[in-house]
Amino acid sequence: MKRTLGLAVVLALLFSGAPARSEAGPPPPPQATCTFTNPAYSGKCVQTAEVAQGSTAKQACESILQCLNNVDCIKTYCNATSIRGGWKLESAK
Repeated sequence: MKRTLGLAVVLALLFSGAPARSEAGPPPPPQATCTFTNPAYSGKCVQTAEVAQGSTAKQACESILQCLNNVDCIKTYCNATSIRGGWKLESAK
């Protein structure tokens, strides 16, 4: 009788509809939305950047700005533009 009751309790818990424990990892790092302009580029360029712990959105955007203004940078931003120089950071949010 005890085994049947124990099995019934286990089955009741399994099928009770209780929410499953979340296995999600740590939350994703915050993202900055960076807006850049350049007279040689049509429109505004909007990129997202990961904001490192202890950093600010502006600092995250400035790292992209450094690349956009450096002819040696091979990262692709702003629809893979080849324009390297003359970029300005308009906003970092």
